Amino acid sequence: MIVKVLKVHPKDDVIVALQNFSEGETIHFEGRDYLLKQDVPVKHKFAARDFEAGDEITMYGVTIGKAQTAISTGERISTENVSHASGKYEIGRRYTDWEIPDISKFKGRTFNGFHRPDGKVGTRNYWLVIPLVFCENRNIQTIQDAMSEQLGYLTEKEFTIDVNPLIQKYQKEASVDDILDTDILKTPETMRHNRVFPNVEGIK
Repeated sequence: MIVKVLKVHPKDDVIVALQNFSEGETIHFEGRDYLLKQDVPVKHKFAARDFEAGDEITMYGVTIGKAQTAISTGERISTENVSHASGKYEIGRRYTDWEIPDISKFKGRTFNGFHRPDGKVGTRNYWLVIPLVFCENRNIQTIQDAMSEQLGYLTEKEFTIDVNPLIQKYQKEASVDDILDTDILKTPETMRHNRVFPNVEGIK
């Protein structure tokens, strides 16, 4: 059976469409029928109950917004009828006491790392950037593209063009010949040698 919709958290009062739906369609979900009042595109949400203006809207089990107008069950949730809002939050108690653990069982053992110039050692670390909502996927890709090129990890292309040297020479009133002789092509090999963080393997 194909899953057509999703409720992220049991407390949620909005439902996510996993495919495009048309106005007038009836969605059967968790023992209830929802008549859609509008077209609902894939990855967008529709109301699982009636909202009055000012009612809080819950997703992921927490408040994500407030209804700007009355929203009926099956109506599409959008920026036109919902404004941003969040629930109260508090910072838990911080524990700063720390006891040195017993590391005797690791004595004499080694690990796969690298030596730093200051005598310390480092390990490989992975940072995972996970978007919590569909609409952030493209933003994450944009960040990756920007960082990959500027930090020297863009190796999928045969070359890339860097116009910054041309701009700098123009601003310094360099001669025409000097500007024309400026190398603006960067090959994957050049970018690898000029990485800002030589111990970072890549951005994927």
